[in-house]
Amino acid sequence: MLMICLYGLAGSGKSTAAVALRTLLTERGYAVEIIKLAAPLYALQGQVYRAAGRQIGAWEHDNELLRSLAAHLRRINPTSLVDNFLSRVDRAQHEGADIVINDDMRNVDPDYHAMRAAGFSFVRVACSDEVRARRLTVRADRNIVADSDATWGYDQIEPDWTIDTSPEDTDLDHQVEIVADKWLARETTM
Repeated sequence: MLMICLYGLAGSGKSTAAVALRTLLTERGYAVEIIKLAAPLYALQGQVYRAAGRQIGAWEHDNELLRSLAAHLRRINPTSLVDNFLSRVDRAQHEGADIVINDDMRNVDPDYHAMRAAGFSFVRVACSDEVRARRLTVRADRNIVADSDATWGYDQIEPDWTIDTSPEDTDLDHQVEIVADKWLARETTM
């Protein structure tokens, strides 16, 4: 099974690029799954909102709460999120997935290291801060927290490829296709 992670700051276009990649690969005949590392955090976020008598969408972002939940889970068991994620990746393989895409890896240690050891390739999704800020406003997150490469340790990752979604005229599908072709060529010759 082939595995790839698209990483970058909030609003950089990771999920949009992941959907474009899934569409391209599905059209080429691959069985593709997008698996979120943070799925347990979103489930917990929903429970917290219900306990507070409020509603939140399944994938809506309360960034302050998500970060707090992640910090507490990592304090209790530093590898809990990545262990859960990799078990879901294994399940996807057993259920017939040819390719797994992840688009929400945040922490270098331990997530990046465990995912790299498991065989993931990494694509950095880059974007100017100005464009990211506009996207986050449109996305209507419950709150927006300060973000930087250093916040998450992204400056320590050596990406296999990079996609830049900053320009207004970005042909994302073309960039995704170039990365997919290079990735598949590399993976099938290994």
